[in-house]
Amino acid sequence: MAGVENRISGGVFLGTVIQGHTVHVNLPQTITPALCGLPPVSAVFTGRDREIGELLQVLEPGAAQTAPASLVAGLAGIGKTELVVQTARRALQKQGWFPGGVLFVDMFGYDPERRLPPDQALDGLLRALGMPPRDIPPGLQDRSRLYRSALAALAGAGSRILVVLDNVSAAEQARPLLPTDGLTAALLTSRDTLDLGARLFDLDVVDETSAIDMLDRAVRDARGPGDTRVQDSPDDAAAIARSCGDLPLALRIAAALLVDSPARPLSSLAEALAARHLRLNRLRRQERAVRSAFDLSYERLDPLHARLFRLLSLNAGPDISTEAAARMSAIDRHETEELLQDLARAHLIEPGRTWGRWRLHDLVRLYADETGKIHVDDDDREDARKRLYVYYLVTVSAAGYGVRALPGRRAKAFSPPRLTDMQFSSYEDAKAWLDDERPNLIAAVTALKAQGRHGRSVALAWFVGLYLSSRWLFNDLVAVTETVLAISHLPNGSNVLVAKVLAALGRELEHHGSHEKHGLLASAVDAQARALAIFREHGDRRCEAWALVNFSRLLHEDQQLREAGEALDQAAAIFHEVNDQDGVDEVDWVRSCLSLSGQA
Repeated sequence: MAGVENRISGGVFLGTVIQGHTVHVNLPQTITPALCGLPPVSAVFTGRDREIGELLQVLEPGAAQTAPASLVAGLAGIGKTELVVQTARRALQKQGWFPGGVLFVDMFGYDPERRLPPDQALDGLLRALGMPPRDIPPGLQDRSRLYRSALAALAGAGSRILVVLDNVSAAEQARPLLPTDGLTAALLTSRDTLDLGARLFDLDVVDETSAIDMLDRAVRDARGPGDTRVQDSPDDAAAIARSCGDLPLALRIAAALLVDSPARPLSSLAEALAARHLRLNRLRRQERAVRSAFDLSYERLDPLHARLFRLLSLNAGPDISTEAAARMSAIDRHETEELLQDLARAHLIEPGRTWGRWRLHDLVRLYADETGKIHVDDDDREDARKRLYVYYLVTVSAAGYGVRALPGRRAKAFSPPRLTDMQFSSYEDAKAWLDDERPNLIAAVTALKAQGRHGRSVALAWFVGLYLSSRWLFNDLVAVTETVLAISHLPNGSNVLVAKVLAALGRELEHHGSHEKHGLLASAVDAQARALAIFREHGDRRCEAWALVNFSRLLHEDQQLREAGEALDQAAAIFHEVNDQDGVDEVDWVRSCLSLSGQA
């Protein structure tokens, strides 16, 4: 009887081998099903060269495999899937990198109705690798073991495969699918920073130039190269990009709205998106909507995390400190810190540039605010807003006393009362707090005015203005002064407190205006003139006299010498009338200073 020879060569055979009379099986070096795994790439992809370069460095054969996978995490709609698909496509084009192809599976982790369990994902992956259905075991552990063995065998035979797991929502959803052979590479995307031991890549929004380029490419790709609306209207294009927060999903929706109507100018869309309270409603088209994308992340939060997330929108500034968030939410500071870190891991908020500070993407802030208005009573929203204001007011008062001596005897009529005995441990600590919170403090002054909380805005402006003066931050000081001026012209806005704040801010502007060429004196004149008018309106004679003293210095600075002298005469008469010797002394002191200048 002749000898029987069975030889299998040229690859890895994952199915059943039937032995018989002289069987020769020559398997291909590549697995065809895996080569067809990627979804199509977008023609309007732009602005991610650095991120792609970093991912390719990890995927390159021979790169140190210190982690079982690379995880691209970020906010909903930020472009994680597109980045990974583009990277995978380029990696496949590299000679010898992934001769076995790519396995791609969308885990639908954030869609409760379509979420793919790992055992079902493994069934599809094993089928893609050529495993006959009858040979796929039923249990998760057995499927994972077979899948990993197959990947290892293919990698060892020179058919290294790239595994891409998209939209993973939890570590347990992805862990059984991760290769463990040290050669097979895996890319994952998630809205969460998952505990997988993966190499982490946090994805941010694109820059404004890339955002505009994305708009332009999307419009021309759909309507042809002759549609130059984006190129022809750069200012409107930039406004649209800013309204979209440079978020790729929002930009694609905006581009689709332009594509729908080729006659629509960019100015029309820019104007439509300028209304903040309607922006999320307008950033939608058919099944795509920014709000819907955020919903899937928000709905996964428990009540405590959801409440804090909603309350964060009450802070008007660009970021918020852990301490401010704790005061606002009335939650222990350490617990608040843990909640904030959880929200950051879910990429609903972002860590700030320094530890202990947190920020929201502009569109997420709008979403949190709109959602918060639905839960006004549940969140104690108004009480939380007041707690945040009190925190800023009390702390800026304490910090202000730590970094400068507030006006003494010569300005005591307009010096604010001390609100707290709280002290910072050092000058440096007080200064650092003020510098860190400056954008928030200025934003709070303006926001309180817009909300109709004029008294709070004015009180905060008083302390903030003194700090700004001490740091020579002229533009901000003018902005705060103009806010109080605007309030003074509103119904019920012309009260004595407003006048005192205007007088104090005007005095600070005058001080710097006499030394710097920043056009500050004009703002100082407006502030003092309005303060003087309000004091007279309310019959506050003593404050009227102090305002006249301040006004006299401004008149003198403007070379209106006679008018300056008359203002001092009026002030002296009032001080005698109300028996204010300090005021009389102040007039004499100012008069002597003006005389010594040789100009009075």
